[in-house]
Amino acid sequence: MAHQNEGGLQLLLGEEELAKRRGDIAQMRMQAGPAGYDCEIVGRDEAQKMLPDVRIGRDVVGGSFCPHDGHVNPLLLLRAMHTAIRALGGRYHTERRVETIRHDGHAFVAETPHGPISAPKIVLGAGHGAPRLGPMVGLKVPIRPQRGQVLITERLRPLFRIPVSTIRQTNEGTMQLGNSAEEVGFDDGTTIEVTRSIARRAVRTFPILRSVRLIRTWGCIRVLTPDMAAIYDESQSHPGAYVATSHSGVTLAAINARHAARWIATGEMQPGFERFSARRFDVQAAA
Repeated sequence: MAHQNEGGLQLLLGEEELAKRRGDIAQMRMQAGPAGYDCEIVGRDEAQKMLPDVRIGRDVVGGSFCPHDGHVNPLLLLRAMHTAIRALGGRYHTERRVETIRHDGHAFVAETPHGPISAPKIVLGAGHGAPRLGPMVGLKVPIRPQRGQVLITERLRPLFRIPVSTIRQTNEGTMQLGNSAEEVGFDDGTTIEVTRSIARRAVRTFPILRSVRLIRTWGCIRVLTPDMAAIYDESQSHPGAYVATSHSGVTLAAINARHAARWIATGEMQPGFERFSARRFDVQAAA
């Protein structure tokens, strides 16, 4: 998977970004409590020392470094996940849009154009399909779309010894530039305005990228909840029906693998995990 886990760096342009990042780290530490939040602000010179193979731009005033950060090649990760599913006895069915879900008294039955699929438990991981399917098994899934855009460059020599947020180099040499947060419904297209903004920031951060060719751009749709946190919930009316949804599945991978999977398989819930129920939004609405 080209897994690299030697820490990660977020570079900051200007004092305003630096102040905001300090505030974000302080808030995370407050929320983490005794567990702590291992992330530090670093100065411009220290950031440059972490990236000895490339010169950072003059607008970079510093950054933040987290020793636990890392990254993987997303395509290799996807292939590895499919391989692991099969190795564990799982089956992956493509082109199986679920039209309805019901319980026949013995198991949940998902009806698809290619026939039914039944199981004693069912987990809705359907992203933006979950609000349509959830009510069939008593689950409310309040989510909304948000578009993000990314730029991909030609292959370059290795520039970064550690991952850099929003300007990442894959093991194959291509650079993944930028991000965006656009409220445009389900439009997953790209725009010149956002492409220009991402490219300009990348060049301000690393001037060497000024002469690099872009190979492609793409837009994709995030899955966001009202408070931006994940939803993990079990239906009260249909026990055994679950939903797990939110943006940033890679960031949540450890929770999904260690806590959510154990909870679904055995019923054993990590203390505090109940806070991720979608019922928290009903409380906010009532208040």
